[in-house]
This record gives sequence, structure tokens and C-alpha cells, in this order.
Amino acid sequence: MKLRQTYKYFVSIAIFMHILTTSLPADDYPKSIIGVIDLNYILSEADAAIDAAKQIEKIAKKIEEDIKQDDQNLINEQNELIESQQIMAPAAFDEKRNEYEIKVQNYNITRQEKLMSIDQLVNESRNNVLSSLKPILEDLSNKKGITILLEKNSVLLNAENMDITEEALKILNKELPKLEVLVN
Repeated sequence: MKLRQTYKYFVSIAIFMHILTTSLPADDYPKSIIGVIDLNYILSEADAAIDAAKQIEKIAKKIEEDIKQDDQNLINEQNELIESQQIMAPAAFDEKRNEYEIKVQNYNITRQEKLMSIDQLVNESRNNVLSSLKPILEDLSNKKGITILLEKNSVLLNAENMDITEEALKILNKELPKLEVLVN
């Protein structure tokens, strides 16, 4: 039963493709030349991307150190609060405890923002590399007559001469050797 449905499905597709290809005049469409680009390779191997990654790593280490120091300061403050509980009046202690809890809540928000800023820096540097790459790809496509440019991850098989990744990477490295990462 299932085999019959599969057969009907493929026959329907074949008939549809035949009708489609015979009813459309080829002169109405431009000749298509396909190119392939590996964006993941470019984003990992471009000089500017590598430079940005090193800068972001330094920034991330600094943020991590700041967070560790702030965590330790909060622990110390908590310990002081616990020690002072026995000598303070209950109302005064409750007030101090509430202040501490508010401080911890605010710190957690700030900590999360700092960690998210690292992701934001990665996304911004990636977008800057891709923005610089776009005119290069347009120029290469025009020179080679490429009308369709596909990302390599979506292509199962392609001829070597269709891949313009290395050529685009060389041009990108000349035009954008470094990328300045700005911390907000």
C-alpha cells in the first residue's frame, strides 16, 4: 500500500516537472551559473575574525575576573552579615538583610548583562566581517558571471571550480586585516 502511494507521488512529480520544463521558454530566463561559498570557513579563518576573537577572549577574561571578584565580595559581605546577626537588633538585622538581598538581585542582573555582552560582541564582529564580505562576493560574482551563490552547508555536492571561498578569503584579508572590537 505504502509502495503504491510512493509510486504515485513520484509519477506526479515527474509529470509536473515535465509540464513545467516544456511549457516555459528557456529564453525568458537568464543562464544560471552557480557559485558556492563556505561562510563558516571564512568566519573562522579570516584575519579580521581571528583578530576579533582574540580581542573578545581578552574582554571575556576581564569580565570573568570582575565577576569572580564581585562574587567574592558578595560572599564576604554575606559572612559579615551572618556574623553581625548575633550582635544586632532583629529590626536592624532585617533591614541589613533586605539591603543585601536587593544588592544580590541587582548584581545578578548586572552579571547577566555582562555575560550577554560577550555574545553581543561575537555577533557584532561576525556581522562586520559578513558586511565587509558582501561587496567582495558581489564583485567576484560579477567577474565570474555567477548568478546564484549558495552557502556550502546547503550544498551536497559541487565541482571544485564552483567554490569561490579561498578567493573571497584572500580579498577579504587584504581589505579587512583587522577588526576593532568595541566594548559598550
